[in-house]
Amino acid sequence: MPRKTRSAAFANNVLLPVDAYLDLRAFHEELMGIAHTIDPADPLASPVRKNEQSRRRALAKVFRLWAGQIERTITSIQQP
Repeated sequence: MPRKTRSAAFANNVLLPVDAYLDLRAFHEELMGIAHTIDPADPLASPVRKNEQSRRRALAKVFRLWAGQIERTITSIQQP
């Protein structure tokens, strides 16, 4: 009878090579940098029309959401 292993969905710990972890952290920082470039926190930094600002804010939100998913992944990897 073949041995059954638990699904990865039920694993308590995930092993990740250090290089992969560092790349994931760098990717997170890059996403946050892109979001900040598209929609800076200081509205005076990039004077744009209101409809253009709305589009930029929506695009930046996508990058922030993506970065948030990466951050949750990193957090789940760090927890014992």
